[in-house]
Amino acid sequence: MLNLVPRQAVSAAQVLRRALEWPGRVAAARRTMSQLARMSDYELRDIGLTAQDVADASALPLDADPTALFVRRRAARERSGPDLSARKAA
Repeated sequence: MLNLVPRQAVSAAQVLRRALEWPGRVAAARRTMSQLARMSDYELRDIGLTAQDVADASALPLDADPTALFVRRRAARERSGPDLSARKAA
């Protein structure tokens, strides 16, 4: 099969596309983090997060996706069982 586009050109195009999309990804991540930061402890607890999770995620690099951090934290809390102190405080 005849390959009309060299691999280096395709790779360069992918790198260029990622570079051009980066500001949009960062802006979307900042909007999401801003929304999470405005949530109350009750709202965060409802989705399985804490204010500390949000603070830790905000310390990640700008282009890092905090999803993996949130998933790990939530899974760890689910494995450890219910937090009775949160129920008593509510």
